[in-house]
Amino acid sequence: MRLTRELLTLLLLPTLALSGCGDRGAELGPDTLARAADFELTVEETANLIAPVADLPQDPAVVEALTDFWVDYTLLALVMTEEGALNALDLSAVTQQQLNQELVLLLRDQVIDVDAQVTDQELEEYFERERPGERVQARHILLSYPEGADQAQRDEVRELAIQLRDRAQAGEDFAALAAEYSDDPGSAARGGDLGFFQRGTMVPPFEEAAFTLEPGEVSDLVETQFGLHIIQVEDRETPTLEEVGEQLRQEIQMERTNVAESIFVAEIEEPADIQVVEGGLDRARELAESAEVALTQRERGQALVTFDGGEYTAGDYRWFLLNQPTQLRQQIAGAGDDQLDSMLRNLARGELLVQEAQRRGLTLPEGQEEELETSIRSQLQELAGILGLDDISPGEGQNVRDAVKERIDELMPRLVQGQQDVYPLGPLALALRENYSVQISMENMDRTAQRVAEIRAADPELETEGPDLDDPEALMEQLEMEDR
Repeated sequence: MRLTRELLTLLLLPTLALSGCGDRGAELGPDTLARAADFELTVEETANLIAPVADLPQDPAVVEALTDFWVDYTLLALVMTEEGALNALDLSAVTQQQLNQELVLLLRDQVIDVDAQVTDQELEEYFERERPGERVQARHILLSYPEGADQAQRDEVRELAIQLRDRAQAGEDFAALAAEYSDDPGSAARGGDLGFFQRGTMVPPFEEAAFTLEPGEVSDLVETQFGLHIIQVEDRETPTLEEVGEQLRQEIQMERTNVAESIFVAEIEEPADIQVVEGGLDRARELAESAEVALTQRERGQALVTFDGGEYTAGDYRWFLLNQPTQLRQQIAGAGDDQLDSMLRNLARGELLVQEAQRRGLTLPEGQEEELETSIRSQLQELAGILGLDDISPGEGQNVRDAVKERIDELMPRLVQGQQDVYPLGPLALALRENYSVQISMENMDRTAQRVAEIRAADPELETEGPDLDDPEALMEQLEMEDR
């Protein structure tokens, strides 16, 4: 038996990690790994789940992933079993960000007054001026300056370049000259041929010269950071207005809308005086590193950014982080001051736009919030059905809690043994974890991994080296071989 590819992939790729919240700094005693509502997952239970599965390494990362599944599936089973719990579930933690985005879009549609219609004459003038989609086929000869070259050496290179230019302009075989003299190893063997390229592909001085040449023409010397170039254009392709007109019209319309939108946002932002508070950058990094850790009421209200009439708080920022993949959170935690400052200001700018929409009395269409919540509840219902958690009922002598525990105890072994497909709840886990008490002991992750090692050592048939989590490519290659 082996672990499903999906679960191992989850453990290897941080972009797929669960974004649920909960108190991960909890002290639960040495024997308890997690508590969800009034259910407990012990170190021994988890170790006995992992130990028999040869493909599962005895690694705290594996323990944490399985713990997250246990928490979320237990809470999902509880919601599906308690009468009225699904409908009573507070979904504001999941819906608010999306609803705010919809509100800002309403604001944009109302206040951005831009004549986005592009007349045929404007389209023709733009086409003739910009020549969109035009591309040329060119050859070049590159002469590089020696590293640390003095003026005499630079003059020597330039003199040779002038000679080659004159020879090429006089009609000598350009490809032969490039093959003999060019310092560009990639194209010299092809007689300097660069193939076809569009604008925006080459460095600006080279591109500007190439697109001014007609087929057969040879340029003057063109200097870039790579050295001196001599260019010959061999062919030019220009699409017709009929071919690109509609796409071009849409691009111009979008550009006009974006300009108008930028002006509107600047008019709101400038008087607001957005300021990142002292220590705000350090706190933002800390939160990015530990977004799953629950904040106290006081911590949630801590301002990271202030602006006229409001502030962007640590609580707001945490919700933003919990809706991002783990990989992005890691990038945020390691970002430089300028990048992080810009990101926080952008987030605060979003709050300003929501406030502006509210100030103007804008509201979402009636029923939109309810429709979104209904969709989320349907997703939870569907996942519960797939996992077999939607039909739990107490047996003889059982209460509801006993029935839920029994079903989860049946599900988890199937999960780790590859008999049950893995379904991370992702952002849906936010709704569950915000409505129930969740505590996870990070300290006991290591203790559980050590216990797995002890169980395997005591039974040689269970002992396994396992795949190396430090070498994801090798492990993925192994998985692909197994799948075949």
